[in-house]
Amino acid sequence: MKMSLRYISSILLLAVLTGCGVGIVLTPPNPNEFSIYKDRCDKGDANACYILGNMYRDGIGTTQNRYHATKAYKKACEKNKSIACRELGKMYIEKRKQEGTFKQKIPAERENLDASEFESVKESCYAGDAKACYRLGKMYENAIGVRKNYFQAFKAYKISCETSNEHTLKACYALGRFYYQGLGVRRHYSRAAKLFKHTCESNTVKGCEELGTMYLKGYGVKRDILTAVKLLEKGCSYDHAKACTTLGILYVTGDSVVEDYTAAHTFFDKACTQGDALACFNMGNMYENGIGRAQNREIAKEFYTKACQAGLQESCISLQSLK
Repeated sequence: MKMSLRYISSILLLAVLTGCGVGIVLTPPNPNEFSIYKDRCDKGDANACYILGNMYRDGIGTTQNRYHATKAYKKACEKNKSIACRELGKMYIEKRKQEGTFKQKIPAERENLDASEFESVKESCYAGDAKACYRLGKMYENAIGVRKNYFQAFKAYKISCETSNEHTLKACYALGRFYYQGLGVRRHYSRAAKLFKHTCESNTVKGCEELGTMYLKGYGVKRDILTAVKLLEKGCSYDHAKACTTLGILYVTGDSVVEDYTAAHTFFDKACTQGDALACFNMGNMYENGIGRAQNREIAKEFYTKACQAGLQESCISLQSLK
């Protein structure tokens, strides 16, 4: 079995925390000893629970099971095993990443649209006004003056995007979202990637986060971590909060990049300041579990409160548990 750098680091940290001296053998637990660690953990041995969490996480001596890994880490963390708390916090953040961004209560970008203007906006669009077509797409997408209709919104955005003027970039970005999510049209990643690239390279820099995520996952483009990180950094530098949050998740979980808790903290903090609820939740998680920072429940409460007030129910639950 090939030993991962993450596992070696975990064992080194465990050696320091448990007082092990020179001569420690840097090898993963013996798969045949899984039941021994499980039994010790059941009896309250924090060290055994931490190792058991590693075994469940990496599938050593048992089937890989992130749920049971989380339970083992939590049990060790509750006995003040700080290294287990860090792993627990990282797994919570990674779980959110795999499930996708939380469904947040984000108000629609209304573009100063008035429901009573729907008919006039529609008429102007079909008379050749590209700006009106973009506005019409927003009205159909967000049910402003008309019932929500993604297909009609897609048509309006498409007309606007194909016309060259200052409003086409917003329409092209919206069109990319529709292709990416399959709204009003069949999902088409390669078309979405082209539209995001077009808007990311413009002065609006919209689409950099989405395009970066597509390079991370290999959706519609060849998977390229270096390009993904560069795109996300570009989006973050232009204060696109979601790009900062995605970077933070990459660095805290060590997904395709070297773990860097300081960088993760910086990106989450910036995104949280800009109002991204998921970033605030992750900041709270880092402080609660001592990831890259000393554990501080009071600061964790402050970040959980921000995310909770932004409509993130899971953060409200975390806040309540700390209280």
